[in-house]
Amino acid sequence: MYTLFEDAHLKITSRAQAPVRGGSRTLLSFTGVGHGMGGINVQKAEFFGTGRHFDNLLFITDKTRSWGNQLDFAGIAERLAPFREGVRMSAIGNSMGGFLAIVAAHFMPMNRVIAFVPQFSVDPEIVPWETRWKEYRDEIHGYRIRNVGGYLTENTQYFVFSGGVGLDRRQARLFPVMDNLHHYSFPDVEHGLAADLKEAGLLDHLVRGVLEEDSDAALETFASSYRGRIDRLSPSE
Repeated sequence: MYTLFEDAHLKITSRAQAPVRGGSRTLLSFTGVGHGMGGINVQKAEFFGTGRHFDNLLFITDKTRSWGNQLDFAGIAERLAPFREGVRMSAIGNSMGGFLAIVAAHFMPMNRVIAFVPQFSVDPEIVPWETRWKEYRDEIHGYRIRNVGGYLTENTQYFVFSGGVGLDRRQARLFPVMDNLHHYSFPDVEHGLAADLKEAGLLDHLVRGVLEEDSDAALETFASSYRGRIDRLSPSE
């Protein structure tokens, strides 16, 4: 992993020491809140394996774990300009990373965005019942990004895969219904959806199919291989 930029709020790393300028495909992977390891919280780059099929794989980390509220997305877009011009760019993320991937497409033209178990909002005025990640959310003093609904654009195809249990289910039900928002809920699965799909050997095929191939065919193939129930929340039937 090679660091392209880092300050107190943001870290941008690359799979390659010298990212390809003008490559035809770039994938941005947005990091989640991280995992506790011996009392130390570590934010790990995710979807590294899937990204190997792209010319550029860049990891964007919100070090403040603020759901983007302390990030300058316009500045991020400017820093990534050499890897965006004339390319087919996509984004992916899990949980907070999925939230950030959706928001980022408002500032940088994206072909497709995949978000696993993203939150619609963590603003306590919108979701007073959301009790997770309190240690991070308590440090957000002012919500510039109150929810992802105001950041969805007409020119991006969004693929959202939500958990269907507990608070994930409540978050999923807040997302709007849109023709370009392909939203699926897994009624029997909790927040570890991406990890469950990876363990079942389905994650990489789903992500690659949606990002690189015929998304309808990829989703159909996935549904035929997945043994559990899947509900479509958007677009409407």
